[in-house]
Amino acid sequence: MLVVVALPLTAQRKAKVPAALPPAEPALVGIWSGSATVPLGDSTIVVPVTYTFTQTGSTVAGTAMVPGQGSGPIGNVVRDGSRLRFRVTAPEGKLLEHEGQFAGDGVIEGMVNMNNQPVAKFRITPRKAVAPPK
Repeated sequence: MLVVVALPLTAQRKAKVPAALPPAEPALVGIWSGSATVPLGDSTIVVPVTYTFTQTGSTVAGTAMVPGQGSGPIGNVVRDGSRLRFRVTAPEGKLLEHEGQFAGDGVIEGMVNMNNQPVAKFRITPRKAVAPPK
């Protein structure tokens, strides 16, 4: 014999729905490559760039490289949610301030400024890890 007991609605417990976890921030540490678009008067050049971000303790730093122009250290890395700021010291000593944002498709896009003036737009994507040969 089956007995069913009905409880009033106020006595029934509502199922607890777990709170949604905030989306994970994309990882920054690793190799990112892409391009910098530099306007030059009535023309534009597109330069390939590679940024390698490393982390020691809580400090993120790294190296930026432009083929044919050299490399320079990355420092002053500040990440605030989807926003990212960092400084690259170019081989000739110029400070290139980068201000970017993580886009929904996993890229970082932003501006490069020198002396508080925009000098280029950059767009970089994380380099996929290559599996070692078997």
